[in-house]
Amino acid sequence: MKPINVEITMGHDIGISTSYYKPTEREVLDDYLRAQDLLTINADKIILQKQVTELKEKSKDNEYVIKGKLHEKDMQVEALTKKQEEMEIKFQKILAKLDTGKLG
Repeated sequence: MKPINVEITMGHDIGISTSYYKPTEREVLDDYLRAQDLLTINADKIILQKQVTELKEKSKDNEYVIKGKLHEKDMQVEALTKKQEEMEIKFQKILAKLDTGKLG
């Protein structure tokens, strides 16, 4: 945090600097929030919770992608199976014509 923001946050008088530096509450808050993890006792737990949350989100994203890819592959397998069945029917018809001598 900016030292002057620390003083403001603690409620200290910043003297003549008040005339020159007039941050908004939002600016002081943003400065504090950037330093919050470093100022927090037992920050390891907070950091680990953030990491777990991020990993869960990534896992959900990956799961969504995997499901999409599996569905795509299922559709491809279904199309290939259908083509194979069509080819088998055509092949059986050709064999039947060969057996009866009606080819051509």
